[in-house]
Parts: sequence; C-alpha cells; structure tokens
Amino acid sequence: MRAFILAFIFLSGLQAFAGFDDVVPQKRVIFNPVVSTSARTLAQWQFGFQRTSGANINSHMLANALSVGVHDRVELGTVPIFYATVPGSRNYTAKLNFYRGEKFDWAAAFTENRFKSEVKQDGKVMETPDLVLRSFHVGFNYRPSELEDITLSPFLNNVCGHIDSKNTMTFVYSLKCESEWGLDVQYQIKDREWLTVAWGHLREAGISPYEDMNTGAGIAWSQFRPKEMFSRPSVGVYYTPDTGNTLFLLSTTFFEL
Repeated sequence: MRAFILAFIFLSGLQAFAGFDDVVPQKRVIFNPVVSTSARTLAQWQFGFQRTSGANINSHMLANALSVGVHDRVELGTVPIFYATVPGSRNYTAKLNFYRGEKFDWAAAFTENRFKSEVKQDGKVMETPDLVLRSFHVGFNYRPSELEDITLSPFLNNVCGHIDSKNTMTFVYSLKCESEWGLDVQYQIKDREWLTVAWGHLREAGISPYEDMNTGAGIAWSQFRPKEMFSRPSVGVYYTPDTGNTLFLLSTTFFEL
C-alpha cells in the first residue's frame, strides 16, 4: 500500500507538471483532512487551528498547530499545547504550497519540536539535552475532472528524532526515523458541507519516532461558515483496531472570508 501511494504521488505529479500550468483555480478550493494536511496554505493573515505534520492525530485532540498564512503560499505555525504540557519545549512548523493548479496541489511542510530530556549515569543527571523531533511532510490534493465533488489526498510524513547530547554515542544510539502514510477522500455533500473518510498508518502516540506503527481509519464532517469566528469547523473520530483507541478530532479556521 505504501509503494502504491508513493507511485501515485510521483506519477500524478509528473502529469501535473507536464500538462498543467501553475495557476490559481477560479473557484474556491477547500479541503478538510483527517490524517493528512491540506496541500493549500491559509490566505495571508488568515489564522487556523489545524492538523500539522509534526504531531499526528494520535497525539491529542488539541495537538493541532495554531497557524497563520504569512504569504500567498507560505504558512507558519506552532503547537500551543506542547508549551503548556512539556516544560522547556519549543516548536514550529512551516508549509510551502509550491504547486497550485485546477486539478492538483502540492505542498511540503517541515516541523521541529524540542523537549527537555535527561541523560543519567549511576542515577546522577549528567546533562539535560533536548530531544529533537523533525518531520518532513509531502502532501498532495487531486480533484479528478470526472468526480467534481471528490478530492483525494495521499501523503507521506517522515519523522526523525535524536537526543542533542554532547556525547556522540548518545546522539547516534538515539537517532531513529519512521515514515507515516495514508489517504484522505473528501466528498462534498452540500454547497458548504463535506464528509472526509481516511486511512492511515501512523505512530501509536504521535509524539516521537520511538513508537509502534499502527493502521487506523477515521471520518470527519466539515462546514464552511464565511466571516464567522469558527469559519470552517471540522469534527470527527479516528479508530485504531490494533490498540482499541478511539480519538476525537477538532479543527477550524477563524474569520475566513
């Protein structure tokens, strides 16, 4: 399945670059993901509380990024809950919508999280280096001409972690990477309402690469309410059979035009 998604992204990308110009579609394009992130960025100075590649949906219902569009195709954000729950933490995420077309959108996102850790020897704390988690996410939205109410969004997210220790061996032994992948399928059920179903192979807890990988599925309902405080509320649920975990999903934009 992973090879299929990678091949699908690659081949569709070749078709996009070969047959389409990088232009802004005339109609509004809205995508509300469950396991992935939208390949579109927020409009300039538009704010949102949305999924980010650095913390997947298993992290916590509130482990979304508070993001803002700083350019037509650049979005920056941070995950507020990590500052509140993990002392000494800091994080940021950046997303670039590098291709935009009538049928295809491509985006790349980079996230870095730093959490304070301890290195002990014989029960004594030797140093307090950062646990560094970096994520690189490639997202892709495809709107087939034959199915105008459907949006397909496969994604790949690579997460690497290491302890930023002065001891070279601590760094080497702590270095580990994992890859997440999955697919969102969105269907427009009304003029301003959508239903998204998703499948994903994600980290069990979603906060580090030192975790088991599990397959799950989810569904979310979304609505667009222009100029309202909660302009694009999206609520859903995600279930992982291997662990029996059921998680509730929540995201929105604010005062979207």
